[in-house]
Amino acid sequence: MEEKRKDKKRTKTIVGLVIATSILGTTALGLGIGLAASQNELKQSHIQLENIYKRNYYDLVDSVNTADTNISKLMAATDKKYQAKMLREVSQSAKEMQDSIASLPLEGDNVLQSVRFVNQMSGYTQTLEDKINQGGGLSDQDVQTLAQMHDTLSQMKQHLNKMSYQMFEDYDIIEKSMKQNGKSGQFSGDFSQIKTDGTDYPTMIYDGPFSDSVVNQKVKGLSGKILSSEEVLKKVKEVFKNEKQARYQGQADGRFSTYNFELTTFDNQLLYVQATKQGGHILTVSGNAQTQTKTIDIENAKKIALNFAQANGVEDGQIVWFQELDNQAYFNITPTQNSVVLYPDLIKVKVDMNKGDVIGYDAISYWTNHTDRNLDLTGISSQEAQQKIDKSFEIKNHRVVLSPLDFNREVVCWEFECARDGATYYIYINHKTGQEENILKVVETEDGSKLM
Repeated sequence: MEEKRKDKKRTKTIVGLVIATSILGTTALGLGIGLAASQNELKQSHIQLENIYKRNYYDLVDSVNTADTNISKLMAATDKKYQAKMLREVSQSAKEMQDSIASLPLEGDNVLQSVRFVNQMSGYTQTLEDKINQGGGLSDQDVQTLAQMHDTLSQMKQHLNKMSYQMFEDYDIIEKSMKQNGKSGQFSGDFSQIKTDGTDYPTMIYDGPFSDSVVNQKVKGLSGKILSSEEVLKKVKEVFKNEKQARYQGQADGRFSTYNFELTTFDNQLLYVQATKQGGHILTVSGNAQTQTKTIDIENAKKIALNFAQANGVEDGQIVWFQELDNQAYFNITPTQNSVVLYPDLIKVKVDMNKGDVIGYDAISYWTNHTDRNLDLTGISSQEAQQKIDKSFEIKNHRVVLSPLDFNREVVCWEFECARDGATYYIYINHKTGQEENILKVVETEDGSKLM
């Protein structure tokens, strides 16, 4: 995992738990007919969600401005070390753009072209950084592509900054996102002007993590028929047994088609839930608990997290990482196949250690990637793999895992948990070839432990 560079980004991610609060309920206003109290609650929900959208939009503007500035520096640089640094900064900004765009209620072909450009920019600049770090340099074609990228970013910056002025004048993203006559809302239309204003997206040819096969990755884990919102809500209530009140908040269509709900529990916890139309599986849960005390220990929190994942169709799940922070527990859970830990299918769960409620859940990777795999477990033994590790490391544990690597690879590896100089490392040795594929270091930050 990569450390976030901005404090406002840290509020989005703790111990890898990224719970999407986007594309939730753009039809809340239509549900407010009735009691004044209900109208007030809906108004408050509208304000909260609108503030989330505005924050994500301004984060996007900030990331585009930063990337535009850093590419300008890159184009003027001749020192390879500095070029690599700027490429790394641009790639990080592109990743932040991805987070922000994914957290906005956007749809439409022109929007998808902007998303594709941002995705490719992230992968392309990372590839160029790796090229320089391996002793290479920027070719004439690389420089030409970067110049085109800079032109595109400059136009994006101008358009987004122009939209920012509208945001200051009571521009309501939720209202502007409502469909009219089955067509995309005005917000998507305004955003898509980035493309129709004449922005020319450069072609980035490289064998990287955002080639078309990855950008257009299909969901593998879902099966079954399309359910109605009533059928899905019934399944959601079966999981949230302490649900006191539930409101339908609309639907969203993207990589996943979902129904969105707002739930209030008997503990007065407000939760936003996305569940898939196909099969009625809970995709994300977003909530926040400010707790000063805790009534359950970490072992009970583990059971709650595992039971919640199992109730949502995750079989043979095991906790591969956990962290306790501010009376909340964070868990990474993976399914297994033939005792192999399936990291690409990772599920993230957040538990309130005061009430014992699940207040965060992210199964996007699971439902995107989960499928029966043909895992080749022939290869080197753990003892042979251990010989590949520097003798200065003290090996604590080892196991066989399916590790997601660069360029969309899934590779069966020996995972070794190691210690050196008071720090913890995870080293991944290819189970077939014995090649060292990856090394992650545990870094302690103000937001808890992170893998880098």
